[in-house]
Amino acid sequence: MASTPFSPGAHVCAYLRDSGHEDQDLSIDQQEAAIRAWCLDHALLLTAIYTDAAAPGSSAVGRRSFQDMIQHFRTINCPDAGIIVWKYNRFARDIDDAQFYKADLRRRGFIIHSLNDQVPEGLDGRFFEAAIDWMNARYLNDLRTDIKRGQHHLLTEYGALGGIPPKGFRRQAVPIADRRDGRPHIVHRWVPDPETWPLCQLAWRMRASGKTFREISAETHLFSSQNGYVSFFRNRLYLGELVFEDIVIPGYVEAMIDRPTWDAVQAIHAASKEAQGLKGAMNPYHPRRLSSSFLLSGLAFCAQCGAPLNGVVVAFKQTPVYRYEYYWCTAAARQNNCTTKKIPRRDLETAVIATLRDFILQPANLVAAQTLLDLDQTSDQQQASTHIRDLKKRLESVQRRIRNLTEVIANKGVAALSLVAKLDQFEREQTSLQTALLGITSTDPTPPGPLVNIQDLADQVTTLLANETQLPKLRQVLHGIVHKITVERDDAERLIRGVISYYYPLETNFISIPSSPPGALTHTHKIFSTPFTTPLRIKKRSPK
Repeated sequence: MASTPFSPGAHVCAYLRDSGHEDQDLSIDQQEAAIRAWCLDHALLLTAIYTDAAAPGSSAVGRRSFQDMIQHFRTINCPDAGIIVWKYNRFARDIDDAQFYKADLRRRGFIIHSLNDQVPEGLDGRFFEAAIDWMNARYLNDLRTDIKRGQHHLLTEYGALGGIPPKGFRRQAVPIADRRDGRPHIVHRWVPDPETWPLCQLAWRMRASGKTFREISAETHLFSSQNGYVSFFRNRLYLGELVFEDIVIPGYVEAMIDRPTWDAVQAIHAASKEAQGLKGAMNPYHPRRLSSSFLLSGLAFCAQCGAPLNGVVVAFKQTPVYRYEYYWCTAAARQNNCTTKKIPRRDLETAVIATLRDFILQPANLVAAQTLLDLDQTSDQQQASTHIRDLKKRLESVQRRIRNLTEVIANKGVAALSLVAKLDQFEREQTSLQTALLGITSTDPTPPGPLVNIQDLADQVTTLLANETQLPKLRQVLHGIVHKITVERDDAERLIRGVISYYYPLETNFISIPSSPPGALTHTHKIFSTPFTTPLRIKKRSPK
């Protein structure tokens, strides 16, 4: 019988995850059956199973059951001893998420046990576990690279693309070389669609003449949401030019519109943005957001569609005492393919401040975040040192070749064209290496930050958060800490769920609002995420 870190009779939870494209032995049912059998063999009581089906492990954001599990273990006097997973890559593939959440759970006294990762006990086991987290993250990066390479090959060789083509185009099957088992290998190109092509041309002509999205939609019915026209009128495929990441293929398809039409539409969009002051519409420091009476304006976003949440006030002239304040998804307000309902302002703001005060700003959490940050900085410095040594070695080799070639040319008296070309090549390489070396050595690495002021920092920020009468300063505090708040409303369970993504180190300059988010100020900032839940309290509005 395999060893177990749990005592007989201990209460444990299980976490199951399937990316939706893994092998069958990693399916949800297989994981649950194996964990139940293992608990039975070791006399453990499985109290709860948290499941995220078809959920990628590249981020903890969006995995509802994972967030619920983390929240469960943060409750006071949690009766469970820990978590069981099939493998650590089910817990998280992102190395920062994996190490941060496991460190958080272990600091609270809980155990995370993998059935299929062979990790020894003690401190050495943490080393092996870190290597496993690295391999899981590396697998994710390698998988992305392989997929991108395959897509590039199919596109450059056959003009083939996956996915759904934009309006006005359809997929056309293109047979290529047979597969190894003899089956035909079919890929698809994007070609004009005779049914929607004329409607798309009409939409472009109408937009070039100054018609609004609403007028175009009423005439063409191309999209159910007006948001669809934004990307439609930015797509260069309608000029016949395909842009796929770093690949640009002019003349990929027949052009739907000419250049003057394209230029006219782009000019209308540029003028519209400038006129409406939307040059940075998602900037949380926009003057309209800074003057808002809603604390989370510019920080809160809809978990269903990703659109920002705006403050909404419902009041009645006849009965002024009845006043209701909500956060509402801007896409839902415009009826653009989002059905989320209004979220009571007080419930959301109270939950966010409580999460900041009771978890994010707790010294133990800040120490854990600082430790991860220091490890990353140390690793970056080690990588930079290795890269510098490699560049210097290559530079010495190139300079030696330049000296040898110069001597040969000088001794012969007449420079052969081939030798001159070779010398020119080496000199260009020398300049490139010197530039790269200068770029690295001129960067002043920030040393790992001290831990001594974390308690004072947490106390300072907590005091400011408690003072709700100074709304402008409180908003400055939040913008110095919070990167983004993703929120959803669950009417079935009468809950508000969310994830707070926050910066570390915290931005301590609360005197003036920074010109850019703290995470963009320096490479030493990292973004962590913390889920939260709060009961949903709905008041019935008084009839007018």
